[in-house]
Amino acid sequence: MTLRKKTLLIIAGTFYGVIILLFFISRNILLESYADLERQSTHRDVERVLAAYSQGLANLETTTADWAAWDDTYAFIAEPNEGYIRSNLTDSTFTQLGLNLMLYIDPSGQITFGKAFDLENEEEIPLPPSISTYLTEHDSLVTHRDAESSYAGTIVLPEGPMLIASNPILTSEHEGPIQGTLIMGRYLDAAKIDELAEFTLLSITIHELNDPQVPPDFSVARSSISTASPVFVQPLSEQSIAGYTFINNIDGHPALILRVDTPRDIYHQGQSVISYLILSIVGVSLAFGLVTLLLLEKQVLSRLSYLSRSVSDIGTSGKLTARVAVSGSDELSKLGATINGMLWALEQSETELRESEEHYRLLAEHATDVIYVMDANLKFTYVSPSVTRLTGHSVEEAVSLSPNQVLTPASFNHARDIFTEEATRESEATKDLTRSRTLELEVKRKDGSTVWVEATMTALRDSADKVIGILGVARDITERKKAEAKLQELYTAEKKLREDLEAEINKRVEFTRALVHELKTPITPVLASSELMLEEIKESGPLWELAQNINQGAYNLNQRIDELLDLARGEVGMLRLNPESVDSGQLLRSIVDSVRPLAQKNGHLLNAELPSSLPVIQADGDRLRQVMLNLLNNAFKFTPAGGSITVRARKKEACLMVEVEDTGRGISKEEQKRLFEPYQQLEEERTRLSGLGLGLSLSKKLVELHGGQIWVQSERGQGSTFSFSIPLEVKEPPDSSAKR
Repeated sequence: MTLRKKTLLIIAGTFYGVIILLFFISRNILLESYADLERQSTHRDVERVLAAYSQGLANLETTTADWAAWDDTYAFIAEPNEGYIRSNLTDSTFTQLGLNLMLYIDPSGQITFGKAFDLENEEEIPLPPSISTYLTEHDSLVTHRDAESSYAGTIVLPEGPMLIASNPILTSEHEGPIQGTLIMGRYLDAAKIDELAEFTLLSITIHELNDPQVPPDFSVARSSISTASPVFVQPLSEQSIAGYTFINNIDGHPALILRVDTPRDIYHQGQSVISYLILSIVGVSLAFGLVTLLLLEKQVLSRLSYLSRSVSDIGTSGKLTARVAVSGSDELSKLGATINGMLWALEQSETELRESEEHYRLLAEHATDVIYVMDANLKFTYVSPSVTRLTGHSVEEAVSLSPNQVLTPASFNHARDIFTEEATRESEATKDLTRSRTLELEVKRKDGSTVWVEATMTALRDSADKVIGILGVARDITERKKAEAKLQELYTAEKKLREDLEAEINKRVEFTRALVHELKTPITPVLASSELMLEEIKESGPLWELAQNINQGAYNLNQRIDELLDLARGEVGMLRLNPESVDSGQLLRSIVDSVRPLAQKNGHLLNAELPSSLPVIQADGDRLRQVMLNLLNNAFKFTPAGGSITVRARKKEACLMVEVEDTGRGISKEEQKRLFEPYQQLEEERTRLSGLGLGLSLSKKLVELHGGQIWVQSERGQGSTFSFSIPLEVKEPPDSSAKR
């Protein structure tokens, strides 16, 4: 392309760019203003339709009120008679009033008379079965508090949305007592929608909010309408725009979505204005462009043409020692001097390039990795001398080999699949021209052995980005492959050990279940028999004490079995909670009341410092009771007679905090570290107290399953305070699979 054509294109492109810029500016300023006017007009159209809908609902409510406050209706609901029905509830009444439904309901809520009417076919139809169900679920529609009470709105039935009005049945003087309820309904069907459209002179479409068959534009509008923006406007096409809003049901919740379509006359007017503006700008630009082109031809283009011919002659001859001559002292003469300097630099660069080629040739010949080049047919065109150390082949032998002779069959098939994949990617519209692929391939050596290499390949491309060859680098990774094989062997052994461990855990679970069953089976009759003996032996004596000892021992043994079972379940991740809404204050008070006799028996003062109101939490009430009883029993065990035990609780942020404080001997710092571990007891108490030391460990597991924490604060001689926190909302229980 000549410089003159380029100049013409630049000038044309510049003016074209200016026109485009002015076009977009005018669109943003003018067309956006027209678009705002269009949206405002559509918004008003939606409000007009809503007003018409509200007017129709008000008319229905007025008609219902007129019929409900009528002596004849008042007498009819008290004593139904055929005369009232023949005189007032004929088909013509439904047609004139535009009704699909009339229900007369007595004070007990029973339908005394009901009639449904098909306005389109002008015939009576059965009452929709869903209306009775709806009135049962919304009994406020048939229960009016006073004579001024009334309801009007939209309900959604399986048969379709319906406008209904409900008024109390009164005398003609609007006096009571209320004798029942009159309900009138009108389906918001296609006929009613056409009536609204004819009244507002607008195109109207209505769908149920949860209709799965709703068109896509309704789905977009449904997610865009909010309390702050009750009307959503969007263009449907170049010819129409639509406004959307919700229609609430009688309960005040969105039930229907309304669309109002209007032609885009305002928007098209704005486009016409912009078109005239652009045509005016184009005319002025053409005139200025011609003048500019003539001046450039005289002052610049002719001199540039001479300079171009001079440079072209030098390029044709290849004589970098030649120079151009341009007269004058302006930028073109400076360009000539710059070209002469460039010719000198090219002369120097040619010398340096020859030296650089020699340098890189030596680098490739002495590199450890094998550098190779393949053409588009996957034939080797260059292989570096390091191929001899890798395969034993000379450079000449390696170049003559084909890929299937170099690679083992499996590696050749893998490489062929990769080349096929890359060829497919080359046919895509958009592609990454800088991508490379790294493969692990098994190469055959000259002596018949094999060696693993990591080959990184990059496509060589011409000026049109077409692949003309492949540049690759191959590195020996035989030792790394041996290490990977050893690592895989170790992984297999570790997997076997893990499977064996899981089998042992399963055996332990089964053993625990069997052990609990074998222990619980004989202990149950012992408990029942000892309790029966205590009831039969009413007086104190040796036999009564013996029966009491048997009962207490069996109870303790049963409790230890339950603790062992819960602990085993917790260790293998089988302990589960049953969360429910729990009144924490009521639960804590009932626990304190249940252990108060034990506190009095032991000579302890039991205090409950609980606020009058504690939050309702989501938790397993039985498990929380188990935690509290464990903490209180420990306090009873380690607090001497005459001491005090205090239960406190409060809400802290999003948690319920519970504390059990005693005035016992306290716990040393060293013992506190292992206090919540299973089978741990205080050293000095092991011989005096019964139990396996599972209570605190099990309590910790239960609290953590609730998503909470448990801790202790204590010092020797100053008592102990056990505290735990439970979140108000249920959290995901910790996963036990990792522990297993």
